[in-house]
Amino acid sequence: MGNIFTQHPFIAPTVPISDPTDGLLQASDLLKPIPVDISIWDDAQPGYSIQIKVNERLVGDSYVLTEDNHPGDVIRLLLDHNCLANDGEYRISYRATNHWNGVYDDSPQTTLKVDRTPPGAALLAPLIFPTASFGDRLIGLLPGYAGMARGDVIQTLCNDVPGPAHTVAADELTLRPIEIGFDRELLHSLATDTVLIEYIVTDRAGNGSTTSLPTLVSLQV
Repeated sequence: MGNIFTQHPFIAPTVPISDPTDGLLQASDLLKPIPVDISIWDDAQPGYSIQIKVNERLVGDSYVLTEDNHPGDVIRLLLDHNCLANDGEYRISYRATNHWNGVYDDSPQTTLKVDRTPPGAALLAPLIFPTASFGDRLIGLLPGYAGMARGDVIQTLCNDVPGPAHTVAADELTLRPIEIGFDRELLHSLATDTVLIEYIVTDRAGNGSTTSLPTLVSLQV
């Protein structure tokens, strides 16, 4: 309905709990209202109202500016987490409305990313050990798993004791298996002739996988 703030354009809202690189939210944060910070523009007047938009749709209650709100101040509104019910990307903005004549403007958008899907789907394959013998290190190969992505943390377990961890890099998202090295000292510290090696995966959103199928490794070779 026309631009009522032509001299002082809006700043896109920010979501302080989202990842600054791509807007990813932690799965645990999606269980409660999401804070959205809005910077008050220079032409703001008491009585103007602000309302959050999600994918171009107005949601929640309006916030009405008062004499206590000044240009440059940041107000925090809470976005109902139920508005982010599905996995995917969401465009977050806000609408400012002049209460005297109903004219409004919309701010630029901020992108949020929602991911509640655990990596690996229903099954994680066991680590592969191409050779039974090893010197100072035993190398395990992980061919990949459903939903593998940059930033996933692969945590190994050796007889239920945390072993080496590996963070997936962008250049590992290929057909080349990921290599995870197990030091001889670590394995022998378990004081057993055989080691049951498993792993779990936690993605950047904090979703944890099931435990992988195990591999039994003998230390007697």
